[in-house]
Amino acid sequence: MSKVTLQAIIIWVLLAFAVCAVTYPFNRKGRLSDNAFIALPLLAFYLGFTLTITIIERIPSPEAKYQLVVFWSYKAIQAGRTDLIAEVFWNYILFIPIGILLALLLPSKRSWIAVIIGMLMSAGIELTQLYLHRGLFEFDDIIHNTLGTIIGVMLFVIVRKIVFLIKSRFEYRKEL
Repeated sequence: MSKVTLQAIIIWVLLAFAVCAVTYPFNRKGRLSDNAFIALPLLAFYLGFTLTITIIERIPSPEAKYQLVVFWSYKAIQAGRTDLIAEVFWNYILFIPIGILLALLLPSKRSWIAVIIGMLMSAGIELTQLYLHRGLFEFDDIIHNTLGTIIGVMLFVIVRKIVFLIKSRFEYRKEL
């Protein structure tokens, strides 16, 4: 994994503040929901982080690296490459926040769009890595990142339902 620098963190924070500055007038005038006003800067920050660790901070190799066999990482793990367990795990974890933030931005009946966006983002990162020779292009990463997005969306939906149930109980108690 690449090294995260203080300079990169400052850029992510500035990016998030810039998104806040741009979206604030829309939020004040009621054209942008509070959820979107919160989620957009967080998404900007997190996308900066994701692009930094997956592309920007990586050292280019002389030639493009790719692995076109689907689920090669699981086969390699079974063959004894235990170092890949952490890589697979972090590929899931990396896109959970993206699933949560995209689900927060979308109407509840359109959460599935977050999964498509997450998959397209992952494919974009992989293709950029291939083109710029910064990392290994692999279908496994796209699959793992997409599953991470699905987990994030599911977590958001579960938390939203729990919050709705809690609010309903409090409102019911107020009526008594």
